[in-house]
Amino acid sequence: MTNKLLKKLSISDVILILACLIVAVLLWRNHAATDDKMLYIYKGDVLWGEYSLSQDLLIEIDQHNTVQISDGKARMLSSDCPDKRCVKQGFNQTMPIICLPNRLVLEFEHRAKEHRLILQ
Repeated sequence: MTNKLLKKLSISDVILILACLIVAVLLWRNHAATDDKMLYIYKGDVLWGEYSLSQDLLIEIDQHNTVQISDGKARMLSSDCPDKRCVKQGFNQTMPIICLPNRLVLEFEHRAKEHRLILQ
């Protein structure tokens, strides 16, 4: 029975099956990686707070900045800086979000990694 099934499979069938398996593994790895991602918020050169990206939050840092965490990603919801580049960057989970006028950095890392960001 198995030999008949294997003989009926063409090269394109095998490629399709392998592609589906690769996509499934990549999606699983991405989902597993999001669960242990953390958001580290630095105000000046001091760690202001750390939050898990697995829970949705609205974080008011001060009267100048508000951060939103939603669906495993974070963004600068509002800022009173002149050009608002940090707000325009939108949701992210990999690249740091930086607000230079307010000396604020949002950094994304896995829980297990050691980190230290120094602004000068």
